Amino acid sequence: MDEVKLDSYLQQMTNSETWHIQHPGKPSPVYQTTPTVNVEGQEVMLFDWKNTLLERSIALVKETRFTTIPPHVNHDMELSYVYDGTCSFLVNRKRISLSRGDVIIFDTDVIRSSPSYKTANDIVISMVFRKEFFDSMFLSRLPGGGILTNFLFEYISKRRRHDKFLLVPAKYAGNMDDLMRLLCEEYFFPDRYSSHLQASYVTSIMLELIRGLTYRGEASGRVPAPGDKIVDILDHIERNYKSCTLTSTAAKYGYSTNYLGNLLKSKTGKTFSQIKVSQQMSEAAYLLLNTSLTIGETAEKVGICNMSYFYRQFRDYFKMGPKEYQKTTRT
Repeated sequence: MDEVKLDSYLQQMTNSETWHIQHPGKPSPVYQTTPTVNVEGQEVMLFDWKNTLLERSIALVKETRFTTIPPHVNHDMELSYVYDGTCSFLVNRKRISLSRGDVIIFDTDVIRSSPSYKTANDIVISMVFRKEFFDSMFLSRLPGGGILTNFLFEYISKRRRHDKFLLVPAKYAGNMDDLMRLLCEEYFFPDRYSSHLQASYVTSIMLELIRGLTYRGEASGRVPAPGDKIVDILDHIERNYKSCTLTSTAAKYGYSTNYLGNLLKSKTGKTFSQIKVSQQMSEAAYLLLNTSLTIGETAEKVGICNMSYFYRQFRDYFKMGPKEYQKTTRT
């Protein structure tokens, strides 16, 4: 990783930044043609990246320095990472101050602005991506994973749906600094296999965020910690989904089948059978994206012999068939 090259690139003045230095205090001319939308009674600008995201899952941009950003919403989701320096956002009329290494993820319909000027040393990288990518697609790249990660992710997402953003302070962000630098290098200086490396780094970034949010949630008591019985049970089902049954799992943990079934339903919103199918579909999606197995071989690999059943469950879970999923999800 050539950190000097990347740092130098990000410090370079863009045409927009040069314009703002020459016209201090004036809004960007781009805003004159930017469409607006009404969100909760407030007229705000709509930033739309749909053309950029037509043929890729993510896009990276360095936020413009030496100016402010007016209230707006994004057509797609956005992750902002403070590469260096500081910055602040006004989100739902609440000021949020960020420092180097902090990460904030905005949902599509949250109104935010950047009321403070960024100086030359304030470098913020924004990654925009389709909402469905964040919600499910990257999870399918996890080898053999799904149930427990989805369960923890659902706890995390409840906070996102309430606040419409997620904040990950640097102390919970783990290896985010290295991962973002690697992603930026492959994105801004593309080389052989860059698209594949970008996909891997984005997946790692999302997992790092889930881990950080989980740690933060455990510290506040919002997320079940390791050792919690429901976490252990879901981990067992995830590891043994091909062979375990409701009866065998209940016996392992000393419960009756009725008690375990009710416990799972109350904690996850799903029955034991639905949880197993969820694991099968997550594993199938991973195999379809990351191996050369046929659809039939994939179904057999996850323990399903009836192809009609497999197609029906896959479509119910991902809202599209296996072939369409491969085509639209591969980067």
